[in-house]
Amino acid sequence: MGNPAMDRKKKTERRRKKYEQRLGPGVYLPREERLKFNAEVEKAVAEARKAKLEKLAQKQKKNKAKTAEAK
Repeated sequence: MGNPAMDRKKKTERRRKKYEQRLGPGVYLPREERLKFNAEVEKAVAEARKAKLEKLAQKQKKNKAKTAEAK
């Protein structure tokens, strides 16, 4: 049978996980905390995107230098 309080906790935890999968992390946080969390996530994503673009630009520079040497 089990503890009814534990069963209820498991159900809410499952529902929270489903919402987070569908709507993204932090969806179940209070509004102010969710806004802070989303701002931090956006900042991290922007930094990762910037690093990826810089790495791509370096690769392109190397490729241009190689083609210029070959000519």
